[in-house]
Amino acid sequence: MSTPRPHSPADLALAPVLIEIEHNLARLRSSENLQFDLALELNDDDSHYKSAVERADRIRQYAIRDVQLHGWQVRSTQDFYGLAVEHGDYQVSLMFGKQLTGYVEHGAQLEGVAGGSQR
Repeated sequence: MSTPRPHSPADLALAPVLIEIEHNLARLRSSENLQFDLALELNDDDSHYKSAVERADRIRQYAIRDVQLHGWQVRSTQDFYGLAVEHGDYQVSLMFGKQLTGYVEHGAQLEGVAGGSQR
């Protein structure tokens, strides 16, 4: 089996795109107040995101904020546990991790999940 070779400038940009997206996801994963950080960066609030699909897209928006995508498309994975970065025949998945997956599945209602308030 041969190793795929880059065929376009977009292919050459894959590593920087993935690194920048992963950097943004890492900031969210380590957040002590996920709701606040998402609201601050996206200038919105959690009330706009009622479903897992919408919450996964909210994380996607945060993850690609200020990232030059160079033609790569970013969407939520089918299970909403990560992001699929795609261009042509190529696809790479980046996983959300426990805290972000908990937020996607349950929102902030669950005590202690995704930076929600502890009572």
